[in-house]
Amino acid sequence: MWKLITDCGKQLTIHSKVREKNDDYLKLYEIVEVEFDQYKLKLIEKNNQPAAEEGKPVITCLQLKKYGFEVEQK
Repeated sequence: MWKLITDCGKQLTIHSKVREKNDDYLKLYEIVEVEFDQYKLKLIEKNNQPAAEEGKPVITCLQLKKYGFEVEQK
């Protein structure tokens, strides 16, 4: 089940899966590194297709919330 990110400190850890949904695409990321309020993401899938290796963006908690990222809850 996917849940909107509201509290990064409680919801996100290394290896958490997060997704970014848009009208044009769906991207699935894994968090590979956490440093204070910055999260390094590794793109796993784009539109349900395995992703070619791309750079690993670093994004803050505020940006994760602003862009409507969701975290996978088990």
